[in-house]
Parts: sequence; C-alpha cells; structure tokens
Amino acid sequence: MIPRIGTLRRRIAVEAAQDTPDGAGGFIRAWVPVATVWGAVRPLRLRDSGEDGRRVGVVTHEITIRRRTMTGGMRLVADGVRYRVAAVEDADPARRFVTCLCEEEQA
Repeated sequence: MIPRIGTLRRRIAVEAAQDTPDGAGGFIRAWVPVATVWGAVRPLRLRDSGEDGRRVGVVTHEITIRRRTMTGGMRLVADGVRYRVAAVEDADPARRFVTCLCEEEQA
C-alpha cells in the first residue's frame, strides 16, 4: 500500500540496541538514536498475554516510513511511545516505503 500525501505526518525516532559488557558475563542494553523520520502509525489489534503470572495487553501497530535499512529488534519512538520492531516488509512494489510490524512496549 502506497501512503497518500500527508499521511506520513508523525515524527518518529529510529533507535538501535547497543549492548555493552557489564563485566559479570552479562550486558547492559542502551538504545542509540539512528535517525528521525516522518511516518504513519496505525494500530492493528489488542491481545491479552500472560506475563509473570499477570495479564498484559499487547498492542500491535503498523508503522510506515520512507525506505531505509530496518531490522527486527530495532525500536521506533513516536510521541513518547516506544514500539519494538518485530518484522519489516516492503510497503509498495517500487520499494519506496517500508512497513514495520511493531508491538507497543509497556513501561
């Protein structure tokens, strides 16, 4: 689906994970800004999930941006809401846009 003019109107920060060894065999994850882009955020569905013995709502979204290198595991931030990128697919045959399938991160 090719986005219509004016639909990419939200400022979205693209972030990549950077893992630093903590000296005890583990690591500390920090999120490093990669770019700021214009995009469109569209909620898809809400589902319940069990996590640590409690019910948690998981909201999935579809975020469309102009084509850039994106991978699952990256993070998008729009209006203070963090979205974990699960998958990336081409949004149009001309490969001008990509659609990121994301889950909203709960604080």
